[in-house]
Amino acid sequence: MGKKLILTTALLSLATPVFAADIIEPAPVVKAPIAPAPIFTWTGFYIGAHGGGAWSKWTGIDPTDPAATWSSVSASGGVVGGQIGGNYQVSNFVVGLEGTDAWSSITLNAGGPFGGGAGFNLSLKNDYIATVAGRFGVAFDRVLLYAKGGAAFTRDKYSANNGLAGALAGSANGSFNRTGWLAGGGVEWMFMPNWSVRAEYNYLGFGALTEQPVTTGNLVASPANVKLNIQTGTVGVNYHF
Repeated sequence: MGKKLILTTALLSLATPVFAADIIEPAPVVKAPIAPAPIFTWTGFYIGAHGGGAWSKWTGIDPTDPAATWSSVSASGGVVGGQIGGNYQVSNFVVGLEGTDAWSSITLNAGGPFGGGAGFNLSLKNDYIATVAGRFGVAFDRVLLYAKGGAAFTRDKYSANNGLAGALAGSANGSFNRTGWLAGGGVEWMFMPNWSVRAEYNYLGFGALTEQPVTTGNLVASPANVKLNIQTGTVGVNYHF
């Protein structure tokens, strides 16, 4: 009996380390670090399209007539075109450069607004508007408020006739390119990755330009010093690279 107790005790003492070794503690769970969300930036190049309305005012005078006074007429139309540019963001400030080119339907059809008589028909038109301007803005994450200023380009197309027929008929035509300045601003919203929409207003000023149309037939057209300003309101969409 005593030998059996001793043997049993010895066996239990030998088995105890085996049981302890079989108990393996689970390894600690290490969570993967959470990657920080990418920081949004307006830096990069973009290309897009825009469209909207335009309003113009021509103010002219006959420089050959000492008694002449300035006379003004207004016109309106639409603009459709495109833009290309680039932005660079530092902190929440954004600077950039943009070029635009748009077809314009700004047209005035009237009877002699600069002194033509009864039956005199005149058409003035600006058939394109182009700009090169700097942009300066403040970004609120995906919303950008900006101002812009730079150079503007357009063309006056002039045509007239005296409203008569046969040997008494006469007409005049001319095309005059202009260079001026622009100031404006807008708001742009990045509504999804790489895509933004914007709304913009611009004022374009063009100084006095002497315009002398080419006449044919029974029509004499005096030169005119003509000032021009154009206002545009447009909406557009940009794709950002």
